[in-house]
Amino acid sequence: MEYRKKILSAVLLATVLMMPTEALGINKLTKIYLFGFATSFTDSTVYITDIQEIDSAWIDSRTKFLYGRQDFSYQFAQHLRSDENPHPTAIVVFAEKRKNIEKKFLKLRKRYTNPKKGVFTIKTIDSNTFHFSAVIPDSPEVTYSKDQLKAAIKEEKAAIKQKLKEKKIAEKKEKIAKKEAKKKAMNEAKQRAKELKDSKQ
Repeated sequence: MEYRKKILSAVLLATVLMMPTEALGINKLTKIYLFGFATSFTDSTVYITDIQEIDSAWIDSRTKFLYGRQDFSYQFAQHLRSDENPHPTAIVVFAEKRKNIEKKFLKLRKRYTNPKKGVFTIKTIDSNTFHFSAVIPDSPEVTYSKDQLKAAIKEEKAAIKQKLKEKKIAEKKEKIAKKEAKKKAMNEAKQRAKELKDSKQ
């Protein structure tokens, strides 16, 4: 039970290192750096790959999040599956800059080499043993030229800007409506108080 609590904590910590939830947007082809991290709920073993470079990754232009992150995690989990570890819980951590991924990598390793946080067995998986494969989106932008992709991203940004503008206008109208409703309610209360006063005279 204690091991399971530690492992759950490990997964939560690793998840924090990841970026926000993926949303619909234009996927842009770019180079990234990533590593895999996995735990086992049956013991205190954690698995971590070395930092790998993926030239043909796709990043959501709106959220800056990695397309197919679950597929990358699945690749690592499939590699680790065995009779001893049939159900590993795997995630991937990534960044577009090497210095950023190195910081995340060192932070995660430090967490599991700190005896105050628990005693873990760390198994490192090098790129010669396992290497991530690129995940290609099932979306139109995969076939776009650079100019088409640039135009699509520009159009998306314009749409987002318009939605924000409409949201602000709606919020302003709602604020005015609430203010007017409050004013009307106060006037009605004053009128009722006046009528009650006049009826007693």
